[in-house]
Amino acid sequence: MEDREYIDKIILALRLKYKEHEEEQSLPHKEISIGTEKIPLQREELLEGVCSILLPSILTDMEEREKRIKYKNENRPSIIKGDSGQNAWITFQMIFQENEKSRESITVKRDKLRDDMKKIWKSYVFYDTGEVEGDNYQVAWMDFKAFSLDNNLYSFIFLFYIEEQILLGNFHCIFSQYNIWKPAILKLLTTIQINR
Repeated sequence: MEDREYIDKIILALRLKYKEHEEEQSLPHKEISIGTEKIPLQREELLEGVCSILLPSILTDMEEREKRIKYKNENRPSIIKGDSGQNAWITFQMIFQENEKSRESITVKRDKLRDDMKKIWKSYVFYDTGEVEGDNYQVAWMDFKAFSLDNNLYSFIFLFYIEEQILLGNFHCIFSQYNIWKPAILKLLTTIQINR
């Protein structure tokens, strides 16, 4: 009898693991898992409709006052969205234009950016790099740990071409939450739509 109960428990555990795996592999449409919560998604138009991405509904536009507090430099990103507890936020901005003929791959651009950041911020701990393939685009990404006065931060930078411009996205959260946000952000990169 005990053997049968043991086998039933194993079968149940394998079914749960399979369901988790299926959820991880599926593309997000209406909601996304962030930790133990399912958060509704909404399509956000970026940079006057140049592109869009599905984002969790908890990431909303920051008020101007909050933007100035969080990003003291006047050259702050044009789009900044955060959660109400200020534990996670994401930014978007176009960083430069270049000639189509001399354009480097987006992974080369990411690697140069990473090398430059390592020279400037020697205390940062750099982790992974990778690429996400979309329908008509490639997103290159990297992540790292940064240090601030009141908290350690996890940062996930991603970039992709829109014609001859590059869109730079930067997701931040408190470091203790990186393991619940990183898989979600990687999935959300697959929902980018370029409208040009």
